[in-house]
Amino acid sequence: MKYYLAGGAVRNLFLGGKPQDLDYVFTGTEENFLALNPGARKLGRNAIYMLGGHEYTPLGEGIEANLLARDFTVNAFLLGEDGVLHMHPEALSDLQAKRLNPASPAGFSLDPLRVFRAARFCSVFPDFKPGAACLDLMAEAAARETFIRISAERVGQECLKALKAPRPGNFLRVLERGRALRYWFKELSGSGRVPAGPPEYHNSSVLEHLAQIMDRAAREFSVWLALRPDITARKAEELVQATVWMALCHDLGKASTPGDMLPHHYQHEIRGIQAAAALASRLRLPARLRGAGALAAKLHMKAGMYRRLRPSTRVDVLTEAQAKGLLEPLFLLAQADSGLSGLLELAGTELKRILEVRLPPHWENLGEKSGLHLRELRCSALSRSSGE
Repeated sequence: MKYYLAGGAVRNLFLGGKPQDLDYVFTGTEENFLALNPGARKLGRNAIYMLGGHEYTPLGEGIEANLLARDFTVNAFLLGEDGVLHMHPEALSDLQAKRLNPASPAGFSLDPLRVFRAARFCSVFPDFKPGAACLDLMAEAAARETFIRISAERVGQECLKALKAPRPGNFLRVLERGRALRYWFKELSGSGRVPAGPPEYHNSSVLEHLAQIMDRAAREFSVWLALRPDITARKAEELVQATVWMALCHDLGKASTPGDMLPHHYQHEIRGIQAAAALASRLRLPARLRGAGALAAKLHMKAGMYRRLRPSTRVDVLTEAQAKGLLEPLFLLAQADSGLSGLLELAGTELKRILEVRLPPHWENLGEKSGLHLRELRCSALSRSSGE
């Protein structure tokens, strides 16, 4: 029985990086593999086994067939224990050109999820661009009925992974270029032809604007996270996903603006709330992101002009964002969208100030009246602190 290091781990070696997930293929039968590795655990119905934290799969019908069955040429590598490297005929040329192409013309047809993997790949490796063949085959796959029958959870997982990538906006850009926004991201279908706003404010389409703000929000988050060593890795993952998802959703309502209203987008916040909720639900995203997208559509403009808001409006924004655990993502999005700095710091300071406000005993336990009194006291506290 022989073992080969496969796929992305070998690719990362070529790119000068450290392999992350080590995946292996083995020759021989599954019975022989289990006999030699009794601790291996099979995953689901597929012939995939976990052993020592790594995935093992059978080689199949041979090395050449295995390479052609892989998703992309730049992932079609098998490195043997003897040091011999087997690769797709176009693997090195595509790797050198930083070009993404499927390993075989039938690749997207065999597994339409690879359409989304291509978009996610370009988010993780922003120097790579999809080749012309890749875009054409993406469009062909997206036009088939099998495309809409992909498991929603699988599509959602690809989206979640892209949200954590260095250039998450590429996820939308590649799907749009591959004409693959159909069905799964139908709220954005055609948004590449809709102006994001009047020329004096926006010089791009709605889709490109969302992609740009996703990229900026990812950078804003990285800067903020570097100053927060207290944030655990798991919490950081949740927060960056929320931040970038909110960037994707904040102007989603603009994609459905009536043509006779353009280039203006009146009441796009209201349309965006419903669109964000529908998109998150279709992708079966976690509940926290469903609420985050709707909140971004509703409050992103107020958060961006936070310094100019009345104390009462600032209290309302802070209270709602804090109640949903989205203060940091909302104001990181606002900084990315407005180009202003210090919004999150100011919001955090003022949130502490209003949370210190307490109701007098005689105003407690009065139901809705207690809430109204508390809001008034918090507004007064912000007014005094800002001299208003």
